[in-house]
Amino acid sequence: MSDSCCNKNGFKEAVCIEAQRIFDSCSDRDCLEDLKVTLTGCEAQSIINEASFVKCKCVEVTSTFFTLEPVPFNCGFYSVDLTYTFNLKFEAYSSAWTAPRNVEGTCTFSKKVILFGSCQNTKFFSSEDNGETQKNGCCYTNMPKAAVTIAEPICLDSKICCGRECYVCSDCCCEDECAEKTKQSKKEKCLIVTLGMFSIIQLSRKVPLLVPVYEYCVPEKSCPSTTESPCEMFEKISFPSSEFFPKSAGDCGCGCCSCEAECNEDCNGESV
Repeated sequence: MSDSCCNKNGFKEAVCIEAQRIFDSCSDRDCLEDLKVTLTGCEAQSIINEASFVKCKCVEVTSTFFTLEPVPFNCGFYSVDLTYTFNLKFEAYSSAWTAPRNVEGTCTFSKKVILFGSCQNTKFFSSEDNGETQKNGCCYTNMPKAAVTIAEPICLDSKICCGRECYVCSDCCCEDECAEKTKQSKKEKCLIVTLGMFSIIQLSRKVPLLVPVYEYCVPEKSCPSTTESPCEMFEKISFPSSEFFPKSAGDCGCGCCSCEAECNEDCNGESV
């Protein structure tokens, strides 16, 4: 530690902090072809059976499951297995002149990458973990942390296929009724999608770092209380003129789309 008040570089002292150091990372552009959609809801399968084409309205990643294992005979390298779960919303059309019916479903995709996460043959305990360590096989080891950052996926294609096995009513409250309908139907149609996804996968560890300190971070913005009436506060809000006019292609990107509110029905793509 530095004993001087301020050195020639301008910082007051050097302090030790604990931070997540990224040891390795990779970026991916994945085209996930022909993923089978598991339909949700009692009527979803019957709607797809009657449909001639579908449009994908929205797709999002709802969860990611990690499995981390050391690579044998390669100290410091780890295989990272990821399983993504997607939630999708569709509009199903029985013909071009009929009104669409909404359908939802899920699909999964798994992949493996190998990254360097460094070696650390120690056990790590903390009060946050309540004394537990991470277990790997028959041994306890201090594993690196795996993380992934995902941009919202894009639905590149969606289509209805015939003659394939489909999962019906996987999370439905009336499974017996749906199962009976499935037995009565000799052929079920399947919903197949192709998704595009950008992601960054990284391995990191907690390490102690010596960093320069210039000054504590004190907010400069004040938090004044207000006694104004709601109408007086409303008068100070600028009129949202841009919300009343259509946006150009450069102004409305796919980043504004979500499963809650779609800005453009073509953002996530469609297929006939």
